[in-house]
Amino acid sequence: MDFLSYLQEAGAKRGPSGHEDEISAWLAERFRPLCDQVDIDPMFNVIAVKKATKTGKKPVPRVLLCAHQDEIALMVSDILPDGTLRMGQVGGVDPRILPASTVTVHGTGKPGEMNKLTGIIGAMPPHLLDEAERKQNYKREDLFVDLGLPVEKVRSLVNIGDLITLHGEAVELLNRRAAGKTMDDRACVGILLDIAERMQGMAHEADLYFACTSQEEVGSRGARAAAYTVDPHMAVVLDVSHAPIPQSKPDSTIPLDAPAASYGPFVQHRLLDRLKATAARHGVKLNTEHAEGATHTDADNVQIAREGVPCVLLSLPLKYMHTTVELLDMNAMAECGRLIAHFLAELTQGWEDELWN
Repeated sequence: MDFLSYLQEAGAKRGPSGHEDEISAWLAERFRPLCDQVDIDPMFNVIAVKKATKTGKKPVPRVLLCAHQDEIALMVSDILPDGTLRMGQVGGVDPRILPASTVTVHGTGKPGEMNKLTGIIGAMPPHLLDEAERKQNYKREDLFVDLGLPVEKVRSLVNIGDLITLHGEAVELLNRRAAGKTMDDRACVGILLDIAERMQGMAHEADLYFACTSQEEVGSRGARAAAYTVDPHMAVVLDVSHAPIPQSKPDSTIPLDAPAASYGPFVQHRLLDRLKATAARHGVKLNTEHAEGATHTDADNVQIAREGVPCVLLSLPLKYMHTTVELLDMNAMAECGRLIAHFLAELTQGWEDELWN
């Protein structure tokens, strides 16, 4: 799979939490040649099904594979008398990354109209701040979006509640690294596509449900609905985790060059053992990280769907999370896909017996 092209295209699609219609439609078309059935549910979850290619005497297990497609964003909260816009947020946007950013305001204007307006995020320059103000970080209420238009024109094109998305085209760096926006978690959705491609040439005894989930950034709501719909026997959840950066705290990050499996109360420990054994058999470097309580990923809601779902969580290391320059290793993406493809191919009917023995 060409991960760079995928990341560039996926990052250009609009998909803030609760407004994933554009990205979900694009992803559904990417899965159609690889799966037997692809649907988009009322929450914009994309659920693509690849049926088992071999069966035995026991019931075919259903395996849910999750990664979220939504992105953090901003929202118009006020139109000021000079035509600039104040901002609310959709998901966790750190205001410290915003000054001097370029954005797109998705104006609704009059009923039936949609306008994509380029703007910049401005702030009071330090020359005009007093000494005490210069020592403070910018807060969101200190910032504004400037469209370069008079207020009358702005009010005809933009309404309170309109979305504002950040710019950050994916760029290739040296050493198979890439940086851009929405790597959290569309990079892991790309891994799902890579797995679906790999499974074209691998026999499997499970029905595979690839779920590109919605609204993770505001509470993993899409995953809750997807898990209820699929009613899986087990789940593999993919999300990003923090890679080391200068001054990061010890034991708070995982190396950038390889995926990491999580352990903790939300992870089924025998499935984790099985995943680690698969990595060892196939020469996949696999790190581990701990989640002492909630994982703050889709796994938290999938695990408690219906009567409960045994889960494993695999993390892709990422630098500079929730910025427009999220940085990852594309080799690590490929290794995630290779590991999970083998994990699925080696999952036999009756697999659940080993969970309790």
